Amino acid sequence: MHTMLTFLSRTALLGVVALSSAASLAQWSNATDPQNVAHQRAVEAYENQQYALALHNFESLMAAAASESSDAYVEANHYAAMSSLALYHRDAVYRVESFVEKFPESPLALEARWELANYHYKRKNYSTATEEFNKIRVRELDKPRRDEYRFKLGHCYFEREEYEKARVPLYEVLEVEGDFQSAAQYYFSHIAYLKGQPQVALDGFEKIADDPDFQELVPLYITQLYHALGLWDRLKEYAPPLLEESSGLDDESVAEVAHLLGDAWYRDEAYDTASPYLELAWDGTDGPGRNPEFAYQVGYMRYRLGDWRGALDCLPLATYSEDELAQNAAYHMADCYLEMGDRARAKQAFKTASTPEFDLDIQEDAFFHYAKLAYELSFNPFDDAVVAFETYLEQFPSSPRRDEAYRFLLQVHMTSRDYERALKALDNITNPDETVRSAAQLLAFNRAVELFQNNQLSQALTFFNRSRANNVDPQLHAETFYWEGEILYNKGDYLGAAAAFAKFSTTPGSYLSELHNDADYARGYAHYKSEKYTDALSAFRSYLETNPDDDPSRMRDAELRTADCFYALKSFDQAAEYYDRVLARGVKPLDYALFQRSMSAKLDEDLAGQLTRLNQLLDDHPDSRLVVEALFQAGRTHIERDELDKAEAKLLRLVDDFGATPRAKQALVELCLVGVKQGQEDKVLALWDRIRNDYGNDNVAADAYNIVEPLLIRRGLLDNLPAAVGLDGDEIEQRIFESASYLALENRCEEALPRLEEYIRQYPAGRYISEAQFYKGNCQFEQGNPEEAYSAYVAVLAMPAGEFTEASSLGAATIAWNAGDHRAALRHYETLEGVAMLQTNRLEAAIGQMRCHYLLGQENQAADFAARVMYDPATPDDIRRTAKLWNARIACNQGQHSTVLQDLDDLVTFGGSAGAEAQYLLAEHAFNTKNYDSCETMLFGLIENFYQQETWRNKGFLLLVSTYIGLNDLFQARATAESILTNVQAPDVQESVSDLLFNIDALEAAQNAADANTNADETPNQEPESNDE
Repeated sequence: MHTMLTFLSRTALLGVVALSSAASLAQWSNATDPQNVAHQRAVEAYENQQYALALHNFESLMAAAASESSDAYVEANHYAAMSSLALYHRDAVYRVESFVEKFPESPLALEARWELANYHYKRKNYSTATEEFNKIRVRELDKPRRDEYRFKLGHCYFEREEYEKARVPLYEVLEVEGDFQSAAQYYFSHIAYLKGQPQVALDGFEKIADDPDFQELVPLYITQLYHALGLWDRLKEYAPPLLEESSGLDDESVAEVAHLLGDAWYRDEAYDTASPYLELAWDGTDGPGRNPEFAYQVGYMRYRLGDWRGALDCLPLATYSEDELAQNAAYHMADCYLEMGDRARAKQAFKTASTPEFDLDIQEDAFFHYAKLAYELSFNPFDDAVVAFETYLEQFPSSPRRDEAYRFLLQVHMTSRDYERALKALDNITNPDETVRSAAQLLAFNRAVELFQNNQLSQALTFFNRSRANNVDPQLHAETFYWEGEILYNKGDYLGAAAAFAKFSTTPGSYLSELHNDADYARGYAHYKSEKYTDALSAFRSYLETNPDDDPSRMRDAELRTADCFYALKSFDQAAEYYDRVLARGVKPLDYALFQRSMSAKLDEDLAGQLTRLNQLLDDHPDSRLVVEALFQAGRTHIERDELDKAEAKLLRLVDDFGATPRAKQALVELCLVGVKQGQEDKVLALWDRIRNDYGNDNVAADAYNIVEPLLIRRGLLDNLPAAVGLDGDEIEQRIFESASYLALENRCEEALPRLEEYIRQYPAGRYISEAQFYKGNCQFEQGNPEEAYSAYVAVLAMPAGEFTEASSLGAATIAWNAGDHRAALRHYETLEGVAMLQTNRLEAAIGQMRCHYLLGQENQAADFAARVMYDPATPDDIRRTAKLWNARIACNQGQHSTVLQDLDDLVTFGGSAGAEAQYLLAEHAFNTKNYDSCETMLFGLIENFYQQETWRNKGFLLLVSTYIGLNDLFQARATAESILTNVQAPDVQESVSDLLFNIDALEAAQNAADANTNADETPNQEPESNDE
């Protein structure tokens, strides 16, 4: 280990002996034999590297010396210090420095300094070693040691990164052949390499390329320098053997050589030849080594070789910066996506490439392809196809593709779903040809339908008229009249609606329309609502005759309305025929048809037929709302047929089971009649007492009195007659009320109100108090005083149920609903449900309860009523859609998307805001079930088909970012999120997309960290073993 040290020390010793004074030599010659022996033993131990024994012997000699100034003492002191250095004693440095300080003129002082400098050098204390070497005067050293001195001093400066200071002593070593020449050449060339002097570095490294000490280090430098100097042919010839296993290079160096060699072929566009080298380099590089430039190079090479998927594994890594490289990477990514058939991602990549202005040719081409794909995909996340082409033409007005862009722009106007903006653009075309007029007709029509779906009826009508002004397509022209009819019908203008439907049917082009068969049906309902029963009958029958194979439920409804029209026109035989057709069809519900059929039979004097239908209704539909009326009518018919026991059974069932309905008190009157006919006077009197006590102020008391009067007279029970009987002052009360009610019924409310209030003041418990309060409520409502009307309706509701309870419940509920008092409205709708006899009011009660429960946050109750509303055939289409939407929202809020998928599909088909929300909920379901591809498709559909629904469009954009994260496509996720951040200014969206970008940053960082195994410097900084041994 200390071979060179021993050699150098012995040489120094010989020099000392040669230079020592005669007295010193004489000292050992005249020494006693034991001292001479001790000296010989010390020298032998030192030469044999037995430093501990040598140290002991030299210290003994020091103690035995005549004086500290004697040559024997100085020599022993020197070698004792050298032995301490060799043993790495803690005081070794101190002993050497003390020796030099004490004996600076001694020939051994130079040797001591040299060994101390080497001591620090071996221990790699380069700063201290530098100081010690600089204390030595080089001219005092013998010539061989001067090269070693210069090399070690230069190497110390090198390790301290003081390269300029290192170059001078290293260069001096280069000039002389010797043991340190190759090592000096290595470090000198390394410094040239670091200082950006590649030719100097190359010349130096080539000189030592065959030196065994450097053959594993130099080839990597030479390869790098060939690359740096652009010596591509020499690099291609030199580097391949280095990739062989026999070269001895480690994996990292192999990867670097492969990269440099692949780059040389890459520059010649010899991608096939470059591929194996660059792929080897890519596979052998991790973490920071896969920088954007390298990722782009490998990605572009794969792109040129047709490996689209492989290219997309690399190119996104080059897009994170904002420079020309990122622009090129995004541009080639777009082409890869196109080759793979993924036009949506290609469009996004082209958009990314079109933003920066580093390469204007790429920017223009990318912008054009982005706009073209925006048109072809009909998917406009932010800047739709119209804006894209307009912006393109604005930025590149002299483009050779200018005419092509304008042609696309015209097509975009025709297919864009941003109808209003498209129409504004078309207005700017000065010489519209038939193609433009056809586009204007279609766009105005579609905008009108869109407004209709959003219940903006007046605006929709304006656009239908605008579409009509460009009569290019006869079918579309005709359909504007149909939709006008739908609008007027929804606005309550039934006569106008009927005229519009009729106009549609007679307009050329209507026969080609799918709506043609619907027109008679719709016209029939418009006349029916106008009570134009003859016209309605004609329309419904025309529909039935021309559409025998239409939807069974609608056929049933048309037959039912036909029967109702015959019934209203008192053509009971024909009404019965159509009611029978409805019953024969068997399409539920059948209770209404059975009841109407029974009433037709009665009016046709077929009482047995009437009872048959009523009993069928009671047996088959026990939960029908018509059960009360069926029991009452059956009871009266049994009385008429003198079937008193059957009449009594029906009427008692009504009273016992439905005592809260207005028919219950009337049934009590009919039971009085049955009792009188049966001669059961006690039963009659019991019924009378019940009516007198419960309904003393109601007209039914007077009706009952007329029946029981003979019995009361006979029994002497005319005292305590209820006020309703009116034997005292009735005429006065009746006249006051009738004068007020007449004015109210004539809608002369301003005159009626003072008289109604006077009657209420005089007769707070009068016979007509419920009617008076009801009429007062109606008049106050008509006069625009909802609070006073509400008080009057509530007063009616505080009384026992009567014939005005139903209407008052509806009025009070409506006013409370309009005032936003949903709890009060709910109470009144619940009352209405309990007393309603009219089918429309029963449905209104269900709709009202659905709305109130929903807005009060009572989701389960709202869902129950929504189901009733949805499946009631009489529910208007717009209300049915609302019920479906609310029911779907509730289910989705409770995580039960799968139970409402069909309803959501129905809402999507209809369109409008509800359709957009439904489409979003379907996509949300796909996302929650991790069906990300399906979710992406649904979101594209949302953005394409419901672009004007800003709220749901923005929610869709955010969900699209999360979907790309789910797909682990962080490039698309970031690109989409950044587009949202740029184009959507809504604060809530900005906040949400910022959170998503933060999440994307974290995912990308985690992905990069997983790839990185080392952060080592790519530049080799190895050194050969020191030659000082």
